Amino acid sequence: MSFLEKIRKNTWILFFFIGISMLSFILDPHILLKFFTEKSNIIGKVNGENISVKEYTNCFQFLKQFRKGESDYDIKKDTWNLLIHEKLLNEQAIKVGIQSNKEDFLNTLSKQSIYSYIPEFQDKYGFLDIKKFQLYLNRLESPSNYYNPQLEVEKKIWFYEKENIPKRIVSKKYIEMLMYGLNTSSVEAELNFKGKELFSIVDYVFIPYSEIERKYNLFTIENKKIKNFVQKHKFIYKKENLRSLSFIIFKSIPSLDDEIKMKKKMEELFHKLKLTNQNLVFVSNQSEKDFDSNFYLKKDLPIMLQNFIKKDKKIGSMFGPFKNGNQYMIAKLIGKEMISNYVLSSHILISHEDAIRSSNNRNKKEAKKIANEIYNDLKKNPYKFDFFLKKKSDDFLNTKKNKGSLGWLRYEDQNNIGKYNIFHSKNKIGMIGLTETKFGYHILRIDNKSKPEPAYQFALIVKTLFPSKNTEDLLYNEVKFFLKKNKNYSLNIFLNNARKKGYDTILLKDVKSTQWDINEFNTEVDKEILNWSFEKKRKEGDTHIFSNHNKNYIIAYLSKIKKKGYLMEEIKNNLIPFLRKERIKNILSNTVKKNIELEEVSSIFSKRIKKGYKINFHDSIINGFKEPKVVGFSLSLKKNKTSKPIFGEKGIFFIRPIKHISSYKKPSYFSHEIEISNTYLRKKILENLGKVLIKKSKIKDYRKDF
Repeated sequence: MSFLEKIRKNTWILFFFIGISMLSFILDPHILLKFFTEKSNIIGKVNGENISVKEYTNCFQFLKQFRKGESDYDIKKDTWNLLIHEKLLNEQAIKVGIQSNKEDFLNTLSKQSIYSYIPEFQDKYGFLDIKKFQLYLNRLESPSNYYNPQLEVEKKIWFYEKENIPKRIVSKKYIEMLMYGLNTSSVEAELNFKGKELFSIVDYVFIPYSEIERKYNLFTIENKKIKNFVQKHKFIYKKENLRSLSFIIFKSIPSLDDEIKMKKKMEELFHKLKLTNQNLVFVSNQSEKDFDSNFYLKKDLPIMLQNFIKKDKKIGSMFGPFKNGNQYMIAKLIGKEMISNYVLSSHILISHEDAIRSSNNRNKKEAKKIANEIYNDLKKNPYKFDFFLKKKSDDFLNTKKNKGSLGWLRYEDQNNIGKYNIFHSKNKIGMIGLTETKFGYHILRIDNKSKPEPAYQFALIVKTLFPSKNTEDLLYNEVKFFLKKNKNYSLNIFLNNARKKGYDTILLKDVKSTQWDINEFNTEVDKEILNWSFEKKRKEGDTHIFSNHNKNYIIAYLSKIKKKGYLMEEIKNNLIPFLRKERIKNILSNTVKKNIELEEVSSIFSKRIKKGYKINFHDSIINGFKEPKVVGFSLSLKKNKTSKPIFGEKGIFFIRPIKHISSYKKPSYFSHEIEISNTYLRKKILENLGKVLIKKSKIKDYRKDF
């Protein structure tokens, strides 16, 4: 498995490092850079400092390597946010004189880079071995390397890391400076600990707000009361510019003609693949997927290929073309082997100084010589295996505990045991082979095998059907024609005409200029649409055509420009529940007398008393919801005394504490509590720091221009 694949299998590593901050162009980066350079080499600014297109593109390409399967839209959004936070933190760090040096670089490389988590680069203690890593860099940067696409990707990853580690160091030092001395006191820890250890046992009655509203008919709150309240509390309602947008979506899908052409193309490829004996070259040149040389057991094949080999197991047999979603595929059976799915084996390990988890000082050449000598002896005298196992194996723990046994190995894990194919039927029980892995050299003995079964190798051609240029042009003309015909209509007629044509529509989204995304819309052109809607020249009824990376077209309709104010409907939604609670308080003050008993409350509201419920501050869960106010009352009330009405999140509580319990322990227990509290405190400080820096900064986003 390559270094690149190892990193990709540990994607979390990447986000550990970029976590310091808390293009619809799917092109070759060189083409992308050329296009940008012709227009401008700046994609944004942070407090006057430029974010270059090259910087943005490099970061995007770096993240993309480790986030296979995620949309470019999400990666581009994270690229932008990462660069913004990095610039802001570095700016603050430089202001207070923070710098990085060579020692910082090596320390971060050893402990906090993506390379420090790759086992091949680690010493026996699990730290980055600089010597091993330097050998890797020498191979990577050697001018004698022939062109290798994977090697080129690895080079770019290293150059990106080398350039960005100093920035991370400066940001980290700044954050550490802020956090210095920021600790939870023992008093706070003790209070937190007590909050977890102090419980109340209560009886309670719960009345949902909905039942009280029905009982006293509180559904109607007059507009007059709402307006009066808003007038008295103007300071609550901050003024803000809003825009109301609606959308029509024209989906770009391949036409019937596109499908016919694709079928014809796949039929041509079918015949060419059938006749060729250069399967690897043909697949590499024609398929979107790389050639896969592995053999697969029937159970591991896709259902369609399982059904195919049921009917025809002859080498050279062809299957397809078949369609799966928007993908067309052709398969050719090019190999068949008898494989055991499970193999029980033992090994003798000869390690060396460059091997993972090795405590041995011998060099690799010496290790190889020893392994070959043992292997050659065992080929003649296989009964000596146990002797060499005890005398020579460097897998001390396994030798002692399991007599060198590796247990039952699965065929799907074959890449982890080197080139000696213990699963192949030609290698029988008792046979011995020599292989190399990251742990060193292994002399492997096959102790037992499951019954051999056939495994199959396929040459697979995969092509995705996309709309042709002609189909895209026809769709664009359709969009323009619809817009021309309906441009001057009201919003309702505009959307109704779209629905009659079968287009998707989204009605009225109120948006703010500060948003990055449009809720429930979420496309990579959201910000572009928002910027358009807040342009000074915009007027109600304006429309515009946008296109996303899927070549879908979106018509945005600006139905309303709301300057400095909130919709009355929005105010109602927030205010009505509050006004109802106020009316409920007034009703209860007249209905429920002071010092009422819980049994009387139960009788008035026809609700059963729930008895013996255990609550505390740490969880605050009562009646299925978090209710810290209720918990607070329960701990402050005297035993057997019924509370006044407590207004919770979902309804009203009357509680009566029966017992207070404390499992309070010695102060030595607070060290763990201090640690937990410190982590939470620092997390909140970092989150708030990010928000404040962004709020106080001048950030210019030119991405829409590209």
